Amino acid sequence: MGPSSLSSWVRLIAGTLAARGIDAEGLLRRAGMPIDRLEDPNARYPLSAMHRLWMLATDATRDPCFGLEVGRSWHPTTFHALGYSALACATLREALGYVARYCRVVSTGARIDIVDHEGDVSIVLASRDHSPAQATEPAVQAGLAALVILCRVARGGPVVPQRVTLQQDNNPQASARLREFFGCVVEFSASQNALVFRASDLDAPLPTANPVLVQISAQALERYVARIPSDTLADRVRSRIIRLLPSGPIGQEAVARSLDLSLRSMQRKLKEEGATFRELLDDTRRRLADQYAKDSTLSSSELAYLLGFSEASSFRRALRRWNVNSPSADA
Repeated sequence: MGPSSLSSWVRLIAGTLAARGIDAEGLLRRAGMPIDRLEDPNARYPLSAMHRLWMLATDATRDPCFGLEVGRSWHPTTFHALGYSALACATLREALGYVARYCRVVSTGARIDIVDHEGDVSIVLASRDHSPAQATEPAVQAGLAALVILCRVARGGPVVPQRVTLQQDNNPQASARLREFFGCVVEFSASQNALVFRASDLDAPLPTANPVLVQISAQALERYVARIPSDTLADRVRSRIIRLLPSGPIGQEAVARSLDLSLRSMQRKLKEEGATFRELLDDTRRRLADQYAKDSTLSSSELAYLLGFSEASSFRRALRRWNVNSPSADA
């Protein structure tokens, strides 16, 4: 399977269609999507089939805001463990950061960028291959609406962006509904699909914060992401690193062999993707260290083992470089 989306999105689309009296199963069949896969929350559908379903659903409903209505039905379970992890974060900035980091759980064809600019923060929804044509209008509406719903659920009250920018053209039938839902100015024919928030709104503490739940959910997400087939070698290398870290220090040769590649071939392909093995190894260790450090039951030596360090001095230097607090010394 190439680029794919989590089956939860398909369930939301099917539920929204069924609520309107439309034959959702019939549209899924026309899109080439097996019905029985909906029962598995971990199942995935090809992104090409998702695009067909979005188009079929929009045609069937004749609703230019169908994606918005799907996004309204977001629930913490929609994004696998990602929803629970985001709701347990200390701030909305941290929550959206988790969603951006693990966006591949929801769709391997999408990415989320977080950009700070003069007191505002843009949450940009884009295609992973940088091609705007890959994203359908209803899918973008659903994604941005779901992010806003997540923020409102986590805050336990209203969360209003400064503005929303959409690449889609202005549609008089849709613009009023979009502005009403987001509660702010919606700019059409923009250069990017984004939510723009005040930094102060994203940095306010959340009442649902639970660092233990964040750490547990993040570990589940890392394991899930490692199993998702990827079109990029960098993601495949990162997944192998996650699997091999507890076995001890990881060498490039071992990872290349596990991917049925020569060392030279792996290095060349990573370079073409703008990555290096050293960078991927360090970034993966840093992310895991940040999660594991929140577990007060882990000793320093246990954390070093989980991150594949054989020397305590190398482990301590890495923690300082990453600005991660070291766990308590071993008892």
